[in-house]
Amino acid sequence: MQLLIVHHDAEMGGGLLRIAQEYAGQPADYVPNDDAAWAWAESGRECDLLLAQLEAPGIDGLTLSGSLGAKFPRLQTFFLPAYAANEQRLEVANTKVFPEPIDGERLLQAIARAGEGDEAERSFHLVDMLQMCCLGRKSGALQLAAGTEKGVVFLREGELLHAATASAAGREALYEMLCWGPVVFGYDAQASAVERTIDLPWDEALTEIVLRKRAQPSPAPEEEAAAPLPNELDLTGQVFGTYRVGRKLSETFWDKLYTAEQTSIGRPVVLHVLRDSLRQDPARAQEFLDTASVNANIRHPAILPVYEAGEHEGRYYYAREFVVGRTLLEITSSGLTISALLALRVIRAVAEAMAHLEDHQILHAPLQLSRIFVTPNEEARLAEVAVINPALAQHEPAESEIKMLGRLLIPVTKATATPGSGRVLKLIHQMQTSGDDALTEWDSLADEAKLLETLVAPSPLVSPKKTGLLDKVKFWGK
Repeated sequence: MQLLIVHHDAEMGGGLLRIAQEYAGQPADYVPNDDAAWAWAESGRECDLLLAQLEAPGIDGLTLSGSLGAKFPRLQTFFLPAYAANEQRLEVANTKVFPEPIDGERLLQAIARAGEGDEAERSFHLVDMLQMCCLGRKSGALQLAAGTEKGVVFLREGELLHAATASAAGREALYEMLCWGPVVFGYDAQASAVERTIDLPWDEALTEIVLRKRAQPSPAPEEEAAAPLPNELDLTGQVFGTYRVGRKLSETFWDKLYTAEQTSIGRPVVLHVLRDSLRQDPARAQEFLDTASVNANIRHPAILPVYEAGEHEGRYYYAREFVVGRTLLEITSSGLTISALLALRVIRAVAEAMAHLEDHQILHAPLQLSRIFVTPNEEARLAEVAVINPALAQHEPAESEIKMLGRLLIPVTKATATPGSGRVLKLIHQMQTSGDDALTEWDSLADEAKLLETLVAPSPLVSPKKTGLLDKVKFWGK
């Protein structure tokens, strides 16, 4: 198996060459840029595996892989992006993407798999490809195919804008493509989307389709990939048991979310109603109710409580506290920022909630901006954090989630001259570090945030009676 390594740094390229030749035992050559790669390809040699930087001076890995793939039909490509490995949100088994620092063991294992011929086609895991393009801040269009199925994904500066297949668009198209299995790709850097159908940050969009795929039972070999979600009955404006249903908030592969009033006591709630397509499956219905139950039994001030769960006219539901405010996703999507104090309170709320779940051995879902609410009085609350199904749970160590939370907060936290603002930003940056200064446990992060909040939060007002100010204030009506 002949390897070609394309890397702008000669020292790094030489190191990869030694790995391929001395450890993998494969013939390999090294060139510093795309032009040299094409000259090498025109020399008459065959190429089975390309190791190329995603982007570097004189190198455009996506374009090079596509063009060399036309010359070498069985070419496989491993990409070497410049972003750090800890920036990745999702782990992909048998990856073909190796961010810095390059994991030599994983690279050798991947080369061995490629040499065995099990992955002879130029195929990629959809998440591997899209995560790489988003973290690499790529723009343009990825044309994706699996057998006779074809789709396209448009990106701009690392954000997913639009996805389409023959039968779906947006996140539904992403999910459909994920169900295809391995995909081959083409890349057009100049293409641009004519519409926007994906309104979530790329990491949340990919996490959503991955969790949805995990939740589906494995199909029998003769079954086709799961079809798009069918249309569901809209309960807006209806009376549903003791609830008067208001507007629809959102819709997931599990359920629909509505605002509602619990008429028996006049309480506003968020009503979750299991999708009609799942309620006929007893196992899914029970998992839905069990998830509601575990959330209902959590007692923590930062976690929105579930009030009740049950069944009404064959439909399963649960109701949780309605909170006035906005999610961090809504804030970031609107291009807004938050104060250092609010960022600190988000950190403390999340850290204390996650530590509580760990202490009680409760599985939790991956952190998402859409599940973190901030209220008008600058408090932070979390919703739908606990899960029953291990396939839907976050299994990464706390350190990985802490780093992710730090990355999410940096772009939305406003630096001001407010006392302590700089110390909050320093804490957020510390959340992303490794080594001796790293924050690796939720409880230690919660302690740091709690201590810092006493220094940053404004002092409570002193009673006017204790200052003599009442004598100097003129009150209306006197």
